[in-house]
Amino acid sequence: GHVMQVATDKVVVIHYTLKNASGEVLDSSSGGDPLAYIHGNGNIIPGLEEALEGKVAGDKLNVSIAPDKAY
Repeated sequence: GHVMQVATDKVVVIHYTLKNASGEVLDSSSGGDPLAYIHGNGNIIPGLEEALEGKVAGDKLNVSIAPDKAY
């Protein structure tokens, strides 16, 4: 079947856990609704969009985002 790949103007739905440098969980979608956004439109932090580009449904990734690529 066709695998959905993350690309500009696609609606992407992700579950996420956001931690700070010392590993404390700051925010998480776990147990709640996933985050849905339109890729490539600057709706989420740039570093995360870059990391998700070209990924396919079911991929899991850990992303460390530099401060200049975050809000």
